Amino acid sequence: MHTLKLFLTIALINTAIISSAIAEDGNEGKTQVIYVESAKYTLPLLEKWVTEYNKTNPEVRVEWVGKNAENIDLRIVANVVSDDETLNDEDGEAITYVGRSALLPVTTKENPLYEQIARKKFGKKELKRLFFADDPFADESPSKDKLKEQLTVYSGSGKASGATLFASFFGQSSSDFRGKKIQGDDIYLLQAIGKDPTGITFNNLSYIYDLNDRQLKDGISLLPLDVKKNQLEIIKSENLDETISLLENEKVELIPVLNIGFAYNGQTETAEAGQFLKWIITEGQKFNHEFGFLQVDKKTLSYRKNILGDIFLTNK
Repeated sequence: MHTLKLFLTIALINTAIISSAIAEDGNEGKTQVIYVESAKYTLPLLEKWVTEYNKTNPEVRVEWVGKNAENIDLRIVANVVSDDETLNDEDGEAITYVGRSALLPVTTKENPLYEQIARKKFGKKELKRLFFADDPFADESPSKDKLKEQLTVYSGSGKASGATLFASFFGQSSSDFRGKKIQGDDIYLLQAIGKDPTGITFNNLSYIYDLNDRQLKDGISLLPLDVKKNQLEIIKSENLDETISLLENEKVELIPVLNIGFAYNGQTETAEAGQFLKWIITEGQKFNHEFGFLQVDKKTLSYRKNILGDIFLTNK
């Protein structure tokens, strides 16, 4: 009798294990994986998109991959200067914009020249002279600028940095920055000026503002810009949401606004990636502000909604 009970117990356990394995295999078979490459500063927003998307699409899993990964469905492209939606015609690679950010010039309140800086209004000419090296081939010799000589510029490098866009905005290249270049993510630019009281730099909204209290981070100070009075008042409020609203509704001449998008190959991408991307430009836009990003302009959104579904393969 005891032998029979033991046999039945073992049989039940084995059955349970096999059933569980079958169920797990069935779930794994249904799981749809999207491989995404992301820049560091866009990652918090992307993680939010994934979390919200999974509430209605639990069968989809998004995995973050490195730059050298073989299988990438969507690749984040940050700091895009133009509105061109084609990256590489030969490879059939295109881009869909999912957000925008903006770059503001900053220093710290510990800067010994802080009061002198605060009394100024920097126009495009002044900012260009402050951040970039003098042109040795210019017809006129550069005039002495004591403020410039006492400040150290910190700029980033690499594709994920806003340096290329900031330089292009002033008709320069990233190699024209004077001062010191910092490797890695642009968050390190803020760390650099925090260590060097004479430092000035520029950075995106999601880094210079505290995303919780929606104000400038402690110790950070904006360089005063020579813009319209109403625009200056909003910027000087140091409130993230008011600044985002301003930049979404008006063009501020001295603030570079960059496009952020997903690059993909329309001939090889999956239907799951297409559905996720379509959700981002429709439902996902409402989360952009929370993480310091502007929404895509309405004209672009309307255009992408109409054609995005036709780009990706429908085979699963």
